[in-house]
Amino acid sequence: MRYLVSAMMLTLFVLPATAWMREIKHDGETRRFYVELPAGPRNAPAIVVLHGGAGTPTKMRKITEFTLHERGWVEIYPEGIDRQWNDGRTVAGGRPLRDTDDLGFLRTMLNQLASEGVLDPTRVFFTGASNGGAVTLRIICQAPELVAGAAVVIMNQPVGMDCPDGPPVPLLFIQSADDPLVPFAGGPITALSDRGTVLSAGETLAHYAFRNHCGAWEEIAITDHFPGDGTLVRLHAYRDCAQPLRQFIIDGGGHTWPGNKNHRWVEKLLGRTSLDISATFEIEAFFTELARH
Repeated sequence: MRYLVSAMMLTLFVLPATAWMREIKHDGETRRFYVELPAGPRNAPAIVVLHGGAGTPTKMRKITEFTLHERGWVEIYPEGIDRQWNDGRTVAGGRPLRDTDDLGFLRTMLNQLASEGVLDPTRVFFTGASNGGAVTLRIICQAPELVAGAAVVIMNQPVGMDCPDGPPVPLLFIQSADDPLVPFAGGPITALSDRGTVLSAGETLAHYAFRNHCGAWEEIAITDHFPGDGTLVRLHAYRDCAQPLRQFIIDGGGHTWPGNKNHRWVEKLLGRTSLDISATFEIEAFFTELARH
């Protein structure tokens, strides 16, 4: 019933939209981002969707299939240089994994769109997967004034990115217990080269439970709608928080976007894709509720 009611709410007020790729100059570089605009009022809420490593805005749109633009939102898909983001991770010797000013680029992009009256800067929500999820965490840590809420998919907190004294931020995590790249138990990210180290999923959530002043969490089992996908999903809903904190744990899941059937062909490389929840649906529902307040 919860999913049915939320789905009915999310299908109201469907509007046509316009979309195009834009360019801005930042830090001596031409930076690009894809914008999908609603046909409704200006100063709209916005979702910023950050692709993973080796991804593109086009691929991210295809994987996620967000439809918030049909309900009056601005959808923004920025592009990382060389398909990568500087997400704050460090490698041997404490060197940054990348040195591009991506945080500054995202800030400039949002300021530009706000100055044009396209979006409401107090209602900007970030989400990202993998490398894009780590960028989302970096924004929460180093530029929390930019974000009204965030959702992080298949990524844990990078080691060394500590910001427990920041303001509480509404936050949703979707993490896979059997992720072959980002270890659920923490440690080095699995890749052909040094890609940094992350905290465990448990340590990551403890960090944000402290920051959001949360009490204990309650575990809710999600119905196994697709027994054949080899996954089970649990929801940890934290209580008495200054801002909401939720975590979906996908047992048996891999380094994929839950609910995306197109990802199933990569199972041998990235692991299983859970169909028991849709990351897109859960993120849209989470952000839509936050934007009402």
